[in-house]
Amino acid sequence: MLRFGDCSLDIAARELRRDGVRVDLPPLVFDCIAYLVTHRDRAVGRDELVAAVWGKAAISDTMLGKAILAARRAVGDSAEQQALLRTVPRFGYHWVGAVQEQAAGEALPEAVPPLATTPAPARRRGVSQPALTILVTTLLALVALAAAWWLRPAPPAAPDTTATQADAPLSGTLAVLPTEVFADPGDDWLRLGLMDLLATRLRTAGLAVVPSEVVVRAVGTERSSDRATAAVRTAIDVGDWVVPAVRKAGGEWIVRAELRRAGGRRSSVQAQAANPVAAADAVARRLLALLGRAAADERGDADVDLTELLQRTDAARLAENLDLARSVIANAPASLRASPEVRERAIRIDLRAGEFDRARAAIQALLEEVPAEADPVMHARLQENLCVAQMRLGRPQPALDACNRSIELLETRNEPRALGRAYNNRGILHARQNQIDAAIADFARSRVALNLADDPLLLAQLDGNESTVEMSRGRPAEALPTLERAGRTFQRFGMINEFVTALVNQIHAHLMLLQPLEALQASDAGWSERTRITDPEVRGTFERDRAEVLAANGRLNEARLVLDALLHSAGPAPGARQLAPIRAAQAEVERAGGQPAAAALLARQALDGLDSGEETHERARAWLLLVRALRESGDDAGAAAESARFVAWSRPDQPPRARLFATLAEAESAAAAHRDEAAVTAYEAATTIAAGTSADGAAEVADSFAGYLIARGQLARAAVVAGPLARYADHNFEAAVVGARLYQALGQPAAWQKALAQARRLAGERPLPAQLEVPPPTPPAPVAQSG
Repeated sequence: MLRFGDCSLDIAARELRRDGVRVDLPPLVFDCIAYLVTHRDRAVGRDELVAAVWGKAAISDTMLGKAILAARRAVGDSAEQQALLRTVPRFGYHWVGAVQEQAAGEALPEAVPPLATTPAPARRRGVSQPALTILVTTLLALVALAAAWWLRPAPPAAPDTTATQADAPLSGTLAVLPTEVFADPGDDWLRLGLMDLLATRLRTAGLAVVPSEVVVRAVGTERSSDRATAAVRTAIDVGDWVVPAVRKAGGEWIVRAELRRAGGRRSSVQAQAANPVAAADAVARRLLALLGRAAADERGDADVDLTELLQRTDAARLAENLDLARSVIANAPASLRASPEVRERAIRIDLRAGEFDRARAAIQALLEEVPAEADPVMHARLQENLCVAQMRLGRPQPALDACNRSIELLETRNEPRALGRAYNNRGILHARQNQIDAAIADFARSRVALNLADDPLLLAQLDGNESTVEMSRGRPAEALPTLERAGRTFQRFGMINEFVTALVNQIHAHLMLLQPLEALQASDAGWSERTRITDPEVRGTFERDRAEVLAANGRLNEARLVLDALLHSAGPAPGARQLAPIRAAQAEVERAGGQPAAAALLARQALDGLDSGEETHERARAWLLLVRALRESGDDAGAAAESARFVAWSRPDQPPRARLFATLAEAESAAAAHRDEAAVTAYEAATTIAAGTSADGAAEVADSFAGYLIARGQLARAAVVAGPLARYADHNFEAAVVGARLYQALGQPAAWQKALAQARRLAGERPLPAQLEVPPPTPPAPVAQSG
């Protein structure tokens, strides 16, 4: 008998007591304690402990971390205190607590007895022998009647880690289809729950398995396994398939899985237990044995209730029924709700529902209870989720810190999907901070990891993010094909939030290319789906962009209605950050409608909320609009003051478009003050900046500069500046107006009339400048020469 702290350990009886009360422990946790205590004279290496306790060369970090965490809790220790069990960094563990032997002469075993080489038979919980006899009799009768495989009792229990003959290695990626369920309607959660359970077990053992989210998106509501196979095959490249089914027979559950190989060969395994999760676990082990793989761990009955709760929750989450997923957790016993795994599921649900502040608080609380050394993978995933929550809450630095911690933990572990997500999130943060090279590098790292994970949906998200970076570099034409491909992928898989995000980026790309009609078509493609958007930020952005696109096509009243509805949905007292983008969009619409005073008021309100580093471009755009609206409403002094503030705010390290708008404000203010030399210098600087942006940036400069030159009578140079706009005049209102002004000033009635007709056709509800309607003077007729 060994004593330490308030504990006593009887290795021979395999019993641990605290304060005289027996502590029930999983066998592996007890073995960890026993081995470390009996080798307390030295530090025990990680590999040595794994070999002694698990009888394997290696196990996952997660499994070992959970065992050590449970061991510490069992003896009243913790990862923070390490009063009894200390972690030796980059080596293993050392029992440092004082130990007393009850009998000095009593010999202690040198090591924990080795594990049995023959696995124990599969456990069946809660089924008596008479019940099994009745079940077998009933099932045999039904087999004779219907010859249905799922009604046969399981064969006599055999070791789960062996098979009569291992199958050939997988030909590529493996897909687990939704489970066919032959049970009561209330058991429908098994369709996705057991599918995800099998996929997780196979993936944990090192197989390349298509993520459950991808399969669910591809299959949709299809129930036939053949049609589901066809749907998945159409969406993604899969080599082999697992087709599971489950049936309740009496008091037992029978789970069967058919392995369908690329060459047409089929094999099947089957198991039964008192619980469908236990039966599915047994099937997973037998599938792995069939494929020549060992199960990552052995799960006892104590895990069944927790696993069932997790799979019920995941089934609802995979089906996008977030309310049901929350209800499943809420109705679970308190002991299960308190488990880190269940709390992590609740966090995922909050993130998916857009409740980022609630998710952040829950993550931070759970991180304190799940230190990195106890469960590095879960800790890393929590940090990744924290990165997302902080990013969506507009807190870039805490988000970046969380991403860095997640990546540091995941880089040395076989978790490519989580690592790919973390790199992708960090790339987004770098892009928003205008650190383009760092963003591109992170997106490249993410692609490597996600290719290993074989996740087409995350790869499509990555496509969209890389395209956004291309757009920030002034290359929307290069970004559009990738954005459209990503959008088609999301639409094919029914991912409405992601599909609409791809449409938002397509809208921006078309507007950057001065293609307002194509931008409207992209908006139309998702407008009827907007009520299905579950992410409030995505919906808000899409609706604001809808208003911008309508205004760009001259449909100002429709744009106003969209923005009014968006403002109403924001609630009675929206915050400044929530209100600012709406006010900025309203300001654009009012200025386009010839209401500069209203536009100035709205633009000033927008500036108050556009103050974070991620909103530099939006703030600069609203500021330029404010300067112009003030000048157009007759407040030259106010325009000059705002222009000076704007220029003082602008810095060389800001994105090109932000610097472009500030430089334009400076040029227009100099022109208004008749400081022509300063105006030309600023216009030329703006032209240089615009050369590194897209068509809309160049057009913004050309429109303003050409107008200045026309007003000064410098028509030859005005023609050179305005010339590039001519290619857009048949579909862009501002370009058509500039052309009409130029031909009017040049005294070209026919060309002016044509350009004016184009401007009228494109104007919609936008008023034309009154002076533009004045015909140019007719050129004098040639004087006849007398002979």
